Amino acid sequence: MGKLADIIILNVLLVVCSIPIVTAGAAATAFYYVMLKLVKNEESYVFRSFLKAFRENFKQSTIVYLIILGVAAVIGIDFYFAVKQGGGTGNPLFVVFCIIALFFYMGSCYLFPIMAFFENSTKKVFKNAFLMAIAHFPYTILIALVSFFPWFVLLFGQILPAIFFNLIIGFSLSGFINSQLFRRIFKRYIPE
Repeated sequence: MGKLADIIILNVLLVVCSIPIVTAGAAATAFYYVMLKLVKNEESYVFRSFLKAFRENFKQSTIVYLIILGVAAVIGIDFYFAVKQGGGTGNPLFVVFCIIALFFYMGSCYLFPIMAFFENSTKKVFKNAFLMAIAHFPYTILIALVSFFPWFVLLFGQILPAIFFNLIIGFSLSGFINSQLFRRIFKRYIPE
């Protein structure tokens, strides 16, 4: 029951700290910092550890998050023009942009956990995230699906229960599952 309470507290912290959209990256890094410890029973002070990780990773996480938003905006604009063109060139372009968006999403799933677990420059965070996404492709597919689960519930569930579910435990549930997968992947990169 204690771990369930910690998971709920962590979910609420993630949601509250992501409300000012700019801080969502730092909130995600702090979330994974605590969650990666929680899955190994290493964390006892969720609130304090979350705030400490939030402060320590704020600058780098915000830069990474803004880069993600910028790339996502470019991909979104590309999608818009591919759909507007229609006909012969629109459909192939749409497929190409779908593949690019999917690859970008899968690599992005690794960014904040890597920042939470390893110390790297921003450039290396991106490089390592996308290399790990490719190197561990079966895990990556599972991580991407689990990461999308709270949004799936929100998009296809009844709106009020879906919002309540995500505010209480939705993001932490997927984060808990993914953190176990990330631990398996990351232990291969830790020197003996």
